[in-house]
Amino acid sequence: MSYRKLTLIVVLVLLCVCGTLVYLRDHVMQRSDAGAEITDLSAVYAAHDEIEAARKRLAEGIEPAEVVTRLKGDERVVGIVIDGLPERPLAARLLDVLKKHDVPAVFFVEGQNAADQPETIRLIDQAGQEIGNYTFVGISGAEKLKQDRLLAELCRTQMAVAAYSPQTPQLFRAPRTTYTDELLRVVHAAGLSYAVKENVRYRVGSVHTAEDAAAFVTVLPPGSILAVEINRPVEVPAADPGKTDERPAVDKKPTVSDPVPTDQTAPKPDAANELDQILTAMEGQGMRVISIHDFRKIRYLPAPLPTPTEEGGTPTHG
Repeated sequence: MSYRKLTLIVVLVLLCVCGTLVYLRDHVMQRSDAGAEITDLSAVYAAHDEIEAARKRLAEGIEPAEVVTRLKGDERVVGIVIDGLPERPLAARLLDVLKKHDVPAVFFVEGQNAADQPETIRLIDQAGQEIGNYTFVGISGAEKLKQDRLLAELCRTQMAVAAYSPQTPQLFRAPRTTYTDELLRVVHAAGLSYAVKENVRYRVGSVHTAEDAAAFVTVLPPGSILAVEINRPVEVPAADPGKTDERPAVDKKPTVSDPVPTDQTAPKPDAANELDQILTAMEGQGMRVISIHDFRKIRYLPAPLPTPTEEGGTPTHG
């Protein structure tokens, strides 16, 4: 065998190996949490100057952030938001699905997870998808937080995302949160112009077949904002609304206190595959995905508090 042919073979082998390693990194390899110590990145992204600037804007009487909400009318369009930063392999697959269907989405990311997964942030940015602020740890019930804590959650997330992306988030979300006037003022003071309010929440694991996806899309109201929940929210401890769990808001691994699944044949939830099926069903039913920025922006007035009924229950608000 000639030297030239041998050199060519070696080069081809090296290219194949490098390509395989890149694919495994982006689509297969998972971070192992077993035995790994999770670093608390709160001190690194303290954002003291940003928080102080936000306090000043609040003292000057800044207006509340506007709320992005569902469209009125019968136009068959929908907006998609991803709640929680996925692990890199899942993020890569979700981005592949969005590219396949040529649709936009907003990835709302936790600041601590963004700092822990900078390559995932870069991957989302390079794919041309928008990044939003999901608080530092994905805190639920954000309206219950004290002002200082909420400012820290928001400003630290802004700082963490900006460290790894040219994007500075303009959109805010927090899981299971009521948008109050005070909350929206703090959101705006932290540099976020809009808070996004979904009207449909999708829990991964709900769609297993094309028929399931078609049924889901059939009842999806036109003009909806669809939120796909990737990570489990962090709850505010009832005893002290000013403190939260500082751990990264990634999906928790099973513990001894978790219930053991009884149906071992049930398919494992796959957010990317399920989103692919839903988007395919939307295309089949003539529903388009549009940018979140094309939805209505309003000055939000929360629904009045429910009053007890004669039967002792509480009415719901649509």
